[in-house]
Amino acid sequence: MEKTPCQVRIDSAFAEGGKRFPGTFEATEERIRVSWIQEEEEKGQGESHFLLNYRVKEKTLHMSRKGSAETDMAFQEGQKTEGIMRTSHGDFDLLMETFRLSFFPEEEEREVEEDGQIYLVKKAFLEYDLCFPQQDPMRNNMIFEVRLAKIEKNV
Repeated sequence: MEKTPCQVRIDSAFAEGGKRFPGTFEATEERIRVSWIQEEEEKGQGESHFLLNYRVKEKTLHMSRKGSAETDMAFQEGQKTEGIMRTSHGDFDLLMETFRLSFFPEEEEREVEEDGQIYLVKKAFLEYDLCFPQQDPMRNNMIFEVRLAKIEKNV
């Protein structure tokens, strides 16, 4: 599986979006992987490593984060799944109910030009409830945008 450099942007109800992070994109018939590194929200805490690993046949997304807080979550449309969050305050079991999971469908691909470079833009969509015991579910909608450089435009 060849790793292709890319730019990753995440829009989420839980986090402010708009910023792009350098990452890698890999795709085969069996799986699609996107990884990137971003600075922690709190300055001086280092960086977090993120990985999206989508299993095509199972239509299951595993999302992990390693850094000051660590998470390991799985999502499957129409299913309730479990995960874990590890922080300096302890470990927390997570329960997610996934309503929509659309991982880089071809019909969502488009080309954009920016600074003389043409990019293939792919998007993935995830909508789920994050459920903690004795609390109302928290709805999250996430859009993952990946930009892959195509060809340089002659200027």
